[in-house]
Amino acid sequence: MVTVCAPSHPLAAIAGPIPREEFGRHIQLVVTDNQPDAEKTQQGVAGERQWRVNDLGAKHDLLRGGLCWGHMPCHMVAEDLANATLVELQRRAWHMRPLTFMISQRRGYSFSECETRLVELLGNPQRFPKDTSQRSVARKGEKP
Repeated sequence: MVTVCAPSHPLAAIAGPIPREEFGRHIQLVVTDNQPDAEKTQQGVAGERQWRVNDLGAKHDLLRGGLCWGHMPCHMVAEDLANATLVELQRRAWHMRPLTFMISQRRGYSFSECETRLVELLGNPQRFPKDTSQRSVARKGEKP
């Protein structure tokens, strides 16, 4: 995850690490499940000024529009960072906790080939391609 905003956003003008309190003065865009009984997570949320969306694509568009700041997966904003449509913000003494993924398997059922491969990749993240253009699809029986 990377913390970003549009170059026109006031946070983009701050050189160096930005304190959490300064992030809290600006609207943060947060992806959340909008179901009434859904658990609302607050990981990486800096303040009370938040807009909530339930789609990363919408969040991406709003960030590029300069309305807010937020955290985005690196691969989704790599091109924006390269062409300066978005800028990365440095955080001071404020770190997002690592994400934990859990996999469950129903008793009596086996994983499919695809599910088995996903478990293998999640157990060894170094095997993920660094650049999505390098991804290749393995044929049955081949090792990627």
